[in-house]
Amino acid sequence: MQENNTLELGKNLVSIRDLSIDYTTDRGFLRAVDDVNFDVPQNKLIAIVGESGCGKSTLGLSIIGLLPIPPAKISHGSIIYRNQDLVLLGEKQRRLYRGTEIAMIFQEPLTSLNPVYKVGDQIAEAILIRERRRLRSSHLDSEVMQEVYDSRQPRTSRIPRIKRHIPKELSDEIIASLKLVRIADPEQVMERYSFELSGGMRQRIMIAMALSQKPSLLIADEPTTALDVTTQAQVLKLMKELMNEVNTSILLISHDLAVASQVADEVVVMYAGEIVERASVYDLFSDPLHPYTKGLLSCIPLGSKDETNLEPIAGSVPELLNPPKGCRFAARCKFAMEVCWQHRPRLIEAKANHKVECFLYGT
Repeated sequence: MQENNTLELGKNLVSIRDLSIDYTTDRGFLRAVDDVNFDVPQNKLIAIVGESGCGKSTLGLSIIGLLPIPPAKISHGSIIYRNQDLVLLGEKQRRLYRGTEIAMIFQEPLTSLNPVYKVGDQIAEAILIRERRRLRSSHLDSEVMQEVYDSRQPRTSRIPRIKRHIPKELSDEIIASLKLVRIADPEQVMERYSFELSGGMRQRIMIAMALSQKPSLLIADEPTTALDVTTQAQVLKLMKELMNEVNTSILLISHDLAVASQVADEVVVMYAGEIVERASVYDLFSDPLHPYTKGLLSCIPLGSKDETNLEPIAGSVPELLNPPKGCRFAARCKFAMEVCWQHRPRLIEAKANHKVECFLYGT
């Protein structure tokens, strides 16, 4: 199912076309992402939102090449990054992009950071991997590289062993990375372990590690889920500021539309593996079109005293092992028509730069 895109390919850092991702399970075949099309423009923050299990994280993992294979497999489609289709690359070629070009911040920083290594050692490892992949065209001279790498590592090991002593050249870059994410007293923080830090600090460390790779695209998978409201706001503001400072694009994956509203330039709404609406953040919140998007917005508290109750979306997400024939939201939609049960709607441009997959706006 092709669609016409209003943005030119040259203006997009990533262009995803007709992407479908399948899982093989004990119960049968499951399509987690179904015919997805969207773009990530240069130096923009795109938010992908939807309920748990709608395919958001699977989509993010497919871009960076971290899908669990098997059981996951890209059945068809393309992921064009700087005119290169990442789907066609082998694992060895993928590693040239993963980290150095495309980085990812995972949902829970405590499980992503190694508790037996100091913060400084882990950021040093990220920097050194970047330098190795860039054909050693680094500001670190050969003596420093020799000092940090343990040449006695087995050839099969892909991760360099970091010594306790970090050379000054590398230490300065680590401190600069920590300062970039607004960490006070970075010299002290780099000597601490992840379990000694708060949730907000650990998330900032994860952002610093990702940005130390100097990526063009940063994928943030639920980066504020484990944080309190105040820290969440600080991290979101920081990410938005850093996007402009380091000239990167951000793909934010979240189940929370309120989070997306604070930082996103454009919002992509997913439901049961499909994109059901795509628009600028202003258009989506001021004039949502799809009944599912309207339902998500009705679940957000207004933040003030109000006599009206929150209105949950009735029903549950359909079973993707046996998806419905027509619109996947029809069973939960109060506007469902006969055509909705028989045919799958297409993603159409209902108005300028605002796309929706719904028969209420045409066929």
